[in-house]
Amino acid sequence: MNCRIQYFSIALLIACGSSATEGEPAKVDAAYTGDIEKLCDVVARSGSTDLDQNDRVFKIATWLGTNLETGDARKFLAKIQPLKGAAKADALDAEAKRVGIASCALAAEWRR
Repeated sequence: MNCRIQYFSIALLIACGSSATEGEPAKVDAAYTGDIEKLCDVVARSGSTDLDQNDRVFKIATWLGTNLETGDARKFLAKIQPLKGAAKADALDAEAKRVGIASCALAAEWRR
């Protein structure tokens, strides 16, 4: 009986344990990581750096629509869309870090 409790305890610890150690990027699909990289660098990649705000928003939205590859990236964008300013930037920074991206230019821009 004591042996059963030990096996159960070990199984429970394994089942509840995290698959990634703290500070280590989560294991995610490479295409999704690529999409988050694209999102972080969208201003430069879309060629909208020198455009006024209205033209920039349109060009970025158009570029993302044709260049994001994964449904998960589109879902993430939809999830953060209602957020504003620093809250939106924090959400994007957190997702970038989660997938192993150290810095995110778009998040920095949203903080301005």
